[in-house]
Amino acid sequence: MALQPIIGVSGSHNEKDRQLYIRENYMQSVLNAGAIPVLLPETEDERTIGAMLDHIDGLLLAGGDDVSPERYGEEILPACGSIDPQRDAFELAITSMAVARRMPVFGICRGIQTLAVALGGKLIQDIETQCSIAASDHHQQPPYGEAVHTVSFAPGGVLERVIGERHMRTNSMHHQAVRETGPFLRVEGRTEDGVIEAVSGIENDRIFAVQFHPEYMADHDGYAARLFEHFTQLARQYRLEK
Repeated sequence: MALQPIIGVSGSHNEKDRQLYIRENYMQSVLNAGAIPVLLPETEDERTIGAMLDHIDGLLLAGGDDVSPERYGEEILPACGSIDPQRDAFELAITSMAVARRMPVFGICRGIQTLAVALGGKLIQDIETQCSIAASDHHQQPPYGEAVHTVSFAPGGVLERVIGERHMRTNSMHHQAVRETGPFLRVEGRTEDGVIEAVSGIENDRIFAVQFHPEYMADHDGYAARLFEHFTQLARQYRLEK
């Protein structure tokens, strides 16, 4: 049996009910790809975060509420959604520390935004009010496992190599997006309206992220499943290098 790496998953935080949680399809997609997912507790203590990273082989940044604009030096606009300061603090810290270790990092939806902000980028707080793009163009109604638009990948990039195609039909559930990638990420994919839908590390291609939600599609879409399989293989290699 192939080595099963451990994937740390950052989940959502319900402050009112004091809950940390994650949708089952994230965990199932990781399991189906041959890895073992674990939900990470939120903390700002760097020693504890370092100990977490000692025990995992890859970091999966899951979807959720908006990253606070204050984290990338901007005022909060009225169209910005719910923010979670505790989750921001934890994810930005663990992402930076994981990248410094050259650990594989895979971001999904909020995760691509967290990755960008952690590495010096900026976000569009709301694509409808700031970019005149209809909210419905990027936030579909159920079923969420159905593809609604096309993402085009950069030729020769990580995503094209993993998917095996230049174009992928994807789902879409977001109102924020990456505006500036910062100095350490490259744009790997966009939709026809120009919204950034995929990025990867410039000097470290173990880092990649997508704006869409492959966890909703991985059980019936081979392209979506390949993203988790690729991430698992990166985590397996990282574990062997420890």
